[in-house]
Amino acid sequence: MKRSIKLILIPILAYLIYSFVMYHFEKIMHFFNPYTHFPLLSYFLVYIMAVVPLMISLYMISEKNMINTLGLNINGLKKGILLSFLFILPMVLYALFFSRINTNTDPANLFAKSAFAGLFEEVIYRGFIFGILFRYLKMGFIPAVVIASVIFASGHLYQGTLLIDLFQIFILTFLGSVLYAWLYTEWNFNLWIPVVLHSLMNLVWMLFDLDHTVIGSSGANICRFLTVALAIIYTVRFKRKNNIPLSVHKQSLWTFKAIL
Repeated sequence: MKRSIKLILIPILAYLIYSFVMYHFEKIMHFFNPYTHFPLLSYFLVYIMAVVPLMISLYMISEKNMINTLGLNINGLKKGILLSFLFILPMVLYALFFSRINTNTDPANLFAKSAFAGLFEEVIYRGFIFGILFRYLKMGFIPAVVIASVIFASGHLYQGTLLIDLFQIFILTFLGSVLYAWLYTEWNFNLWIPVVLHSLMNLVWMLFDLDHTVIGSSGANICRFLTVALAIIYTVRFKRKNNIPLSVHKQSLWTFKAIL
């Protein structure tokens, strides 16, 4: 099979399998429950079922260690944690001073939709979809991130029913996807940074009484955008201070020619 065809067909097939599993997520989870006796474990197992075809696909394309290819090397975890805790400070401070803890949150559900969701969504949408488009198909940052972000944002539309809500949810999740992809690229494809930041943002949103969807109040959104601004400003200043060129620049916006 020619490599160009392989790069397109194999990921598409893997993503179709992933989509099928995710579409039947609840049914498969309920199937596991009598055997695990622990819904959180069932939740985790369904995600594993969905992700395995993507990982096999990625290995067939890269023929390298999948963990290193994705950017989940254990050596990058410390940096991911430290940077993410720095970036999340505006949201945390706003939640502590202007909100209250959501006492109706189930701990297992909180963990699943923060840690598990952050990990698996970043693996799928940034490491797999964006990664294949940008790093392997050599698309530029703009087309790669737009395709990956449209798919990511569309998957969150279940949170709203009114047209205005759907529009806001789409825009906010789309922009979040762009941020995570940009951080992933600028920090040398260290996926731990978007994974931990994504998980922390979900955690704060659910742990405190901010909103039941991604829309949120004006105050919460201001602090969310401050978190985004802090992440961008710190990244740019760090690279300039250390004389490291930005990975997303004029030449890489439409074509990516880096050698893996």
